[in-house]
Amino acid sequence: MRRLSKILAQKLFRAREALTLLIFYAADFRTRLTLIRIYARLGQPQHYHDEVNLKLRVGRRVFRFYMRLSDIFILGEILHEKQYQTDHPLAPGATIFDLGGNVGASMIWFLGQYPNADYHVFEPARDNFYFLERNATRCRHVRLNKVAIGSEAGQMTLYHGPFGGMHSLVKPEDWQTAGSESVPVVTLADYMQSSGIDYIDLLKIDIEGAEFEALRGLGSRIADVAMIVGEVHDELVDVDRFYRYISDSGFTKISRRIFHEGAKDAVHGFQAIRAS
Repeated sequence: MRRLSKILAQKLFRAREALTLLIFYAADFRTRLTLIRIYARLGQPQHYHDEVNLKLRVGRRVFRFYMRLSDIFILGEILHEKQYQTDHPLAPGATIFDLGGNVGASMIWFLGQYPNADYHVFEPARDNFYFLERNATRCRHVRLNKVAIGSEAGQMTLYHGPFGGMHSLVKPEDWQTAGSESVPVVTLADYMQSSGIDYIDLLKIDIEGAEFEALRGLGSRIADVAMIVGEVHDELVDVDRFYRYISDSGFTKISRRIFHEGAKDAVHGFQAIRAS
């Protein structure tokens, strides 16, 4: 009975998610039909790598969006659950760093709200970057970086998960990977210096267990970050140490959120805001 209840709850959640995308984000009839086909195939893994393209309206902008069928899960997290919604709006022309850009769903979410943002996105995986690059073609003020972010510069192995949103520099002990690739790693402090960036208004982090290493790579430049939003992977990160580090770095308003799949995946969202 409990299992049946969970199945029904999951189906109801996906139905609400689909309606949100269909009603509020689909920019044309063709996209609505494509979204219906995508949700009809969620129980058919043989279609998960099928390429689809959508026309999505986010804020006042319309984006042509290319992705794999399985990327609908990420699109739903960002557009339906609003996982990167912040408590405080950003000023026009704000500098946004997007760590773990994946195929660009977070990019269109932020650029739909802040079309004049100075946007820097970091995505090391070749399969994700293929779609990210296509989705950024018509986006102004966007700098794409096919690199990973860590505490030290160099080369590391990126382990591939079953879906593009699960690739990680951190390999869980019981995880059967779907391959790997060697990727360049840079620190945020080095990147800020080489790019002449003095201040980050918003730092978004969703990098599958390497969150703490990314922050450590800021060094003293963490003082030049106003707000952080993202995910923490409970089983891959020392959560207490992570939040203690953020607090000690001057962020006074720290909150956590549990999303739909959070308990099952041992993941939670967070937001940290520096005192003005």
